[in-house]
Amino acid sequence: MTDKIQKAKELLEKEGYKIIAKNEISEDGLLEIPELSTEEYTFKLEINVHDKNKSWDELGLSEREDELLTAEQVLFLMNSKYAKELKMDGSSSNDDFFIKQYSDLSKANGYVAYFFADSWCSYLGSYEYSGVAYSDRGVRFVKKVPKNRIKGKVVNKLK
Repeated sequence: MTDKIQKAKELLEKEGYKIIAKNEISEDGLLEIPELSTEEYTFKLEINVHDKNKSWDELGLSEREDELLTAEQVLFLMNSKYAKELKMDGSSSNDDFFIKQYSDLSKANGYVAYFFADSWCSYLGSYEYSGVAYSDRGVRFVKKVPKNRIKGKVVNKLK
């Protein structure tokens, strides 16, 4: 951040204003899915699967499970116009990812859930050990962005 920008930011904050940076709203690598958005939140999803060859445990996903896609959301996306861009259409066999566990029985037995796709099929699995890692499986997170945020603008005084 340049000195001029930093000084301006400090002056505004001193006066009680809060600045919301543009990158808090439109992060790179996120795809907005209006069909999954609500009145309160814009639903955005990481386009690329990352942290491959790491297990659920290594990624600390038990603490972040609410940031993962649900089975219902995966079913929608894999059959939607977004499937190709998200590589959920069978065009890639290296972009599998963990999802929120959808089976109470599997969860009770310590298993985690995932999405798998290749050129001949796709499916949801709920029977993987949390310590197992595969070179083609990673994670993609969901971001729920509050709709009342304004890009790069000064917002009302705090008080």
